[in-house]
Amino acid sequence: MQKFTFTVELVHGSDVDTSAILDALAGSIDGITTYQSVDYNGHTPLSEQGLKVWAKRKLGLSLAAPKPAKVAKPAKAEAEVAETVGA
Repeated sequence: MQKFTFTVELVHGSDVDTSAILDALAGSIDGITTYQSVDYNGHTPLSEQGLKVWAKRKLGLSLAAPKPAKVAKPAKAEAEVAETVGA
């Protein structure tokens, strides 16, 4: 016999009906295996940064705000530098 282990992680803004999730998971594998165990192992509150890290590591999805675009320096400053260097 072989034992297979699956991990399911759910992230939601409020509470989730854990008994409904357990029932759905158990029902979806009923009859596939000789023995099965579907358990709830608790939850962990995520800070905003924790959510960003989890999403990037697990989903490959960046939830970080995009960095502002760089603003090009004015041409006048470049002309002044060229004059100073050339003098």
